[in-house]
Amino acid sequence: MEQHQQRDPLAGSVPATDGADHLAALRTAADAGDVPAALAAVRGGWFDLSSRHGEQVRVLLERFPLSTIRAQPLLAMMLGISYNGLGFHRMRALRFFALAVRAARAEKTDIDPVDRALIRASESAAYRLLGRPRLSVKPARAAVEALDALGEEQRAGVAYLPRIYSQIGISLYYGGDVDAAMETFAKGLAASPTTPPSPGFGNLAMLAGIHALQGDIPEAQAHLDYARSGPWTDQQRTMYTGTFYRLAEAVVATERLDGTTALAHLDAMEHDRRSIEHWIAIAQVEGIARLVAGDPGRGLAELDAFAAMRGAEGRSASARSALARVRALLQLALGSPDAAAVILGRDLGDDPLGRIDRARVDLTLDRTGSALNGLRSIAGAQLTARGAAEAAALEAAILLRFSESPRARGVVDRLGSLLVRTRQRLALAVLPPRDLDRVVAALRAAGFAEVVEDVPLRSLLPELLPETLLSERELAVLAALMDTGSVAEIASALVVSGNTVKTQLRSVYRKLGVSNREDAIAVAIDRHLLVERD
Repeated sequence: MEQHQQRDPLAGSVPATDGADHLAALRTAADAGDVPAALAAVRGGWFDLSSRHGEQVRVLLERFPLSTIRAQPLLAMMLGISYNGLGFHRMRALRFFALAVRAARAEKTDIDPVDRALIRASESAAYRLLGRPRLSVKPARAAVEALDALGEEQRAGVAYLPRIYSQIGISLYYGGDVDAAMETFAKGLAASPTTPPSPGFGNLAMLAGIHALQGDIPEAQAHLDYARSGPWTDQQRTMYTGTFYRLAEAVVATERLDGTTALAHLDAMEHDRRSIEHWIAIAQVEGIARLVAGDPGRGLAELDAFAAMRGAEGRSASARSALARVRALLQLALGSPDAAAVILGRDLGDDPLGRIDRARVDLTLDRTGSALNGLRSIAGAQLTARGAAEAAALEAAILLRFSESPRARGVVDRLGSLLVRTRQRLALAVLPPRDLDRVVAALRAAGFAEVVEDVPLRSLLPELLPETLLSERELAVLAALMDTGSVAEIASALVVSGNTVKTQLRSVYRKLGVSNREDAIAVAIDRHLLVERD
């Protein structure tokens, strides 16, 4: 799909089967001016005709009168997809898209129910691939409703029905309706043949990947077991269709703190990084895999390079927000909690996950009060299994810094139960070393030894000494240093004395391991300490 995004939003990567037959059938229909036969050919070969024979399909459909195309929304949508592959004819493509969509949206028309489902599914995918995922939700829901309303005979006549469900589910997922997406993927998997090559692998891969990303490792593992065997091909596990399968394998490996296996699964994917729509999920998992493999610096560099490769999309607020958690965690692993705090403050909204990440930074900076208040503020929030485990691990770490009170023991019990049920371990590994030791001891004492013994558990974060961290005032001096090297000007800007600035500058240079302004600025930029908090 990543190679044909501008042509067919519903195109997949399963090898062509009878595309040539459908093209021949469409050619025969065009020769005879047979509209019903043309519709049958387009319905039967939707994926292959749009993704592999776009130019030929356009020429054949243009042989029908425009009045016929206007009266047949499915032909209009297919013609629009074909025109969309021609850079100088996108406006004409949009006109055909609009014509087809208006007909499909109208309730009182005699449009074929299968045609309606295909058109609404294409509409949802088009919005998604144009960067408007929220707009894709409504047509995606309409497409599911149209497919669900089909009789068994009608459903049997829809070629690649599981792939249609898969693409609709992806639209729902990126549009933010995860529950509806999961239900749609389940429908697509249920509609998949059990003999190879089955076209339903995309549904299975998405289910496995989403469960893994959300921290439901047993569910992810069950889907992975089926994906490793079953009626699937190695090509499906490797190409676009298998992206979330590989992500699921990598995430499960990181939960075992096995970075080598995680990276091997990521390396096994074959896709165009410049165009694949799943790039953010790939970048997130790659960053965590590098962290687990003990190479956070490379992980951060690769993540930034991936975002830069995507151009304006990679610099967008939505992309920065989606990548902020991983960026901040990698900065923590590099011993730069200040940089992590700047990234979270600039890029991440004030949602429960953002507060969890800020609590982790506060814990690293010994701001236990702020960390605990941040976690208390999300009490009762709906969290994924991963978010719940991270919050519980942080709360346990904070409380155990004071004493093993009844409240601390209660949090430890909840954490242990969560980790046993979900098989997560990464939530522990991203605690500071001394906190991890205390939490591990408490889990053992509470009867959860299995949680800390079934993986080579270790902290992925360094032990930071308070004397190496910059204070808020020192960060302000460092920021002012970007504009001027004059102590007097810095003192005036910060409304402090010149002696105070000199003292703080000496402290900044010592903590950064430099001896002059130029080196201080270079280190600060490298550590993201001077990122604007816009």
